Amino acid sequence: MNTQVEDGSTDESAQEKASSGRVRTRSGGRSEEVRRAVGRACLSFLAEGRIDFTTVELAERAGVTRKTVYRWWPTHKDLLIEGLSMHVRQMTPPDTGSWESDVREFAHLIAGYAADPVETATSALIASRRFPDFGDLVVEQYRPMREGWQRMVERAAERGDATTEHSPEAVVNALIAPLFLAPLMMGRKATDEEVERTVAIILSATRPPER
Repeated sequence: MNTQVEDGSTDESAQEKASSGRVRTRSGGRSEEVRRAVGRACLSFLAEGRIDFTTVELAERAGVTRKTVYRWWPTHKDLLIEGLSMHVRQMTPPDTGSWESDVREFAHLIAGYAADPVETATSALIASRRFPDFGDLVVEQYRPMREGWQRMVERAAERGDATTEHSPEAVVNALIAPLFLAPLMMGRKATDEEVERTVAIILSATRPPER
């Protein structure tokens, strides 16, 4: 049986907690431990293809009290946001100072991420069209991350490492699409060889003109 703990934080209104689209808790200490536990529990349900878990189930799996969950995550949406935001934060783009190494490092990161059980199950839930609101929620959580990915391309163009012929959005889409498709279409992570082929295509397409 899980040992249940309280976070010891003060109350805020539900509106304040959800106003920014993310649940607000104090950083550090037990509050952060509770937040991570709740996020991991939510993701474990998503990895099982379950979006309809109950607060009671989540509290038990996270090892926290139901009172804590209801206090800080008053709605099911709040819980999903907590888990999804934790999930997408894994995809912070690299900034090595070199476009080639940025592309290679990011491509291998994407390949592993795309094959994660949470990601494959989430994609299947969205594809089922059974939970349209869930699909919108996932897109909302990815939006700031995609902006960061595109900024990686913009930095390369500013350094003169990459051409500006293609939009950052197009470059990012061309890079990540085949790596996300491998687990969905072939049931496996893209191989290192497949990742390197994708990297080579992106580098070729973004090579700046010779001066």
